Amino acid sequence: MNQDISDKMKRNMILRGRFLMIYKEMVTFVIIAAAVVVTGGHLYGSTDQTAYSQAHQRQEDDHGAENKGKAGTAVNISRDVHESFTNIQQLKDSSDLIAEVEIEKSDSFPYKHVVFTLSEAKLLHVYKGEVQNDETIKILETGGYKDGTEYTFEGNKVFTEKETAIVFLEKYEGPIVDHAYVIKGGYQGKFVTDGHTVKPANGVQKGLQVKTMEELDLE
Repeated sequence: MNQDISDKMKRNMILRGRFLMIYKEMVTFVIIAAAVVVTGGHLYGSTDQTAYSQAHQRQEDDHGAENKGKAGTAVNISRDVHESFTNIQQLKDSSDLIAEVEIEKSDSFPYKHVVFTLSEAKLLHVYKGEVQNDETIKILETGGYKDGTEYTFEGNKVFTEKETAIVFLEKYEGPIVDHAYVIKGGYQGKFVTDGHTVKPANGVQKGLQVKTMEELDLE
């Protein structure tokens, strides 16, 4: 009888393990597919889920106090974007709005089982667009934090409070939010800055791998 109970417990554990694997695969597929909603892209992808180390958590603290205590699982999605840029001039020509922004508020939320982040950004300096300095706009990104998990695309994190960046944007048209902008090329038009140096997104073409404001040539 004890042997029967033991065998039954083993079978239950195996079935539970298979269910968890299937569930994770379904969640991953939904995330990859929904990336098209904001950024566009062909559906190929791979996920990398790892536990955050304490060292990585210290790095996360630098990205905003609101993220403290949220470290857990990281889900990174790789995919071929629909619109790819090879140089800064292409970004300039295709953008509705180019500006230096400071993030005042950033909130992640689920939409149809996919995590998005909507940030309120103050316009510090408008280089192109029909808006004025000191106005506030909304920027929608795919990814963010939910239930202890951070979702990124090509290793690129979403905006956090107090972060400043040069952004190349287009108006968003879709069902998720109203009156918002999205970053050109998914993440390619986002350059985090301290006012002098800039940091391009991961996975961009060589022509976008600039390090200074002068290389952006926005004036």
